Amino acid sequence: MLETLLQYEDSEIIHTIYSVHNTFSLSYSKELKTFQLRNVETGEVERFTDAETTSIALYKIISTGEKEVTE
Repeated sequence: MLETLLQYEDSEIIHTIYSVHNTFSLSYSKELKTFQLRNVETGEVERFTDAETTSIALYKIISTGEKEVTE
């Protein structure tokens, strides 16, 4: 998913990630050269300069949602 965003940086591709409490959008900014993870409900944006730290942030969102669903 992250590699696709880099490969097609001239296009606007937005992935939507749903967790139990929030919805996030993931995109890549060619101008800033960063991945942008935005909380749709709050509008808060986090920027990451590399795929590894972006992956960790995505994992935290997904794993938090899975824990809440199974409890």
